[in-house]
Amino acid sequence: MDIDSLLAFVTVYKERSFSKAAERLSITQPAITKRIQGLERQLSCKLIERLQRDLLLTEAGEALYPHALSILHEIDNAKHAIKNLSHNVEGELRIVASHHIGLHRLPLILKEFSKRYPEVDLKLNFLDSESAYPILGDNQADIAFITIPDQLSDDYICHLSWDDPMSFICSQHHELASLTSVTPPDLAKHNAILPSRSTLTYRVVEAMFHQSKLMLNASIPTNYLETMKMMAGVGMGWSVLPNTMIDEELKVLPIDLSNSYGTESELTRNLGAVSFRKKSMSNAAKAFIEVAESIWGRQVSVQKT
Repeated sequence: MDIDSLLAFVTVYKERSFSKAAERLSITQPAITKRIQGLERQLSCKLIERLQRDLLLTEAGEALYPHALSILHEIDNAKHAIKNLSHNVEGELRIVASHHIGLHRLPLILKEFSKRYPEVDLKLNFLDSESAYPILGDNQADIAFITIPDQLSDDYICHLSWDDPMSFICSQHHELASLTSVTPPDLAKHNAILPSRSTLTYRVVEAMFHQSKLMLNASIPTNYLETMKMMAGVGMGWSVLPNTMIDEELKVLPIDLSNSYGTESELTRNLGAVSFRKKSMSNAAKAFIEVAESIWGRQVSVQKT
């Protein structure tokens, strides 16, 4: 059982395609197929089931996959351990970030890091925070800058975290803007512009409405905060946004988030940098965290599950 075959197996399943896996590994599709077939011969079982438009792991494939990932992680860790002996900050560094952090937090970090460490090949991708964890676990990224849940799985390490206070908002011309005090029943009468159900923001608002036995009318989901801001700004409904995004076109609603509605008096979330615990940090990854800390601070107080 060789490393190239395990890498081919993991990559084919991640990409859900032999041709895409071949492209990612810069080899031919017949070579990918040969590696998978060789692995299946060694193990005397079929690992991947090809369907018309998809592929699935067999029972044996499901059993092998986490072990293959672990082996590839350890090989990657060994490479980092040897490279780190030189103390050089170089090589590839794969960063994933939520769209909000990518626009409002990362630019200063990227500018300073690129100036200090020009030898590092930075790869940056944007995604929803909730999508980052499997990507880190599958070794497709080194660090994720995302929204961090109150209880972080012990499979991940939080290196930095920053408070990101949020407020309920609407257009200056919205009906809610004229109220001197806004309650959840007031909000329930109007459209909510919120991110998807999987996000922390949606779950907090949903819990408040559930506690008040109210129906949450969030019929226009979008995970792009800039889109949420635009839609609220033109009067399509109320929303919840980070305070750093609120300008004169928006009205901060004087809502009471007291315990009578089942939430804290202030609405906030944690943003920060997370990595997969089983993956060793390269010198480049450590340097990136240090630059981020020098610009935004370090406050870390995340509870583990």
